Amino acid sequence: MLKLKTFTSAEFGEIDVIVKDDKEYFDAIQIAEVLGYTNPRDAIRRHCTYPCVVNHDRRVVTGKKSDGSDAYKFVDRKYITEGDLYRLIIKSKLSNAIKFEKWVMDEVLPSIRKYGAYMSEETINKSKEDNTFLLKLIEMLSIQGSKIKNLKEEFESVKPYIEVGKTIGDCDDAINIGSFAKMIYAVGANLGRNNLMAWFRDNGYIMKTIRGNEPKQIYLQQGLFTTRQFVKNTEDGQRVFITPYITGKGQIYFIKKIMGDVI
Repeated sequence: MLKLKTFTSAEFGEIDVIVKDDKEYFDAIQIAEVLGYTNPRDAIRRHCTYPCVVNHDRRVVTGKKSDGSDAYKFVDRKYITEGDLYRLIIKSKLSNAIKFEKWVMDEVLPSIRKYGAYMSEETINKSKEDNTFLLKLIEMLSIQGSKIKNLKEEFESVKPYIEVGKTIGDCDDAINIGSFAKMIYAVGANLGRNNLMAWFRDNGYIMKTIRGNEPKQIYLQQGLFTTRQFVKNTEDGQRVFITPYITGKGQIYFIKKIMGDVI
């Protein structure tokens, strides 16, 4: 049995939620649009796990009939689980993604889960007919609650990376190795500039040459690095040296790599 409820926020607009088998599903297109995805359908395809996506016909107003009454049609809509909701939030570049997550967690879900569960009419009737049904329901909810708790903990653990991603997304400038070391320190990678440079060399991204620390050409072509030249007076006269800079694309790429290799 499906139950549909619409939640409204002055900041985020309307979000439709259906409850199927005592489990909440969120309108996928609405969620993706609220989170700033320019291609919502592509975002759903890439980030959501399709076994967890359900389809539901939604009646929408298409205009007015000749008698002045509303004209309706049924539109097939995709709805996603709470887990996929978090995945879209994590991947979003919207600065208000965390605020949206807080609205869903603090207002939307609690209003559905009265007394810890969505007690549909069907659920209530079953509990009256079978005195063991509620015990089974409590056991099931306990398992689901544990899974949701783990998912929430996982989401909390990646919040710093989301915030770093927002900072990168808002900045077009490439940064040097020292500045990048400070950035990743904020998410728990305490390497320092020298150790970070050693990591880049050990992993084959940067090589030591007579001109300094140069990114390999393949990674320059991939847009992970850029370089800046400067002239320095030496015993042999003036020489040109290279300083590597990490682009915005490179910052996102290397944060993911370092998270797996170092943290």
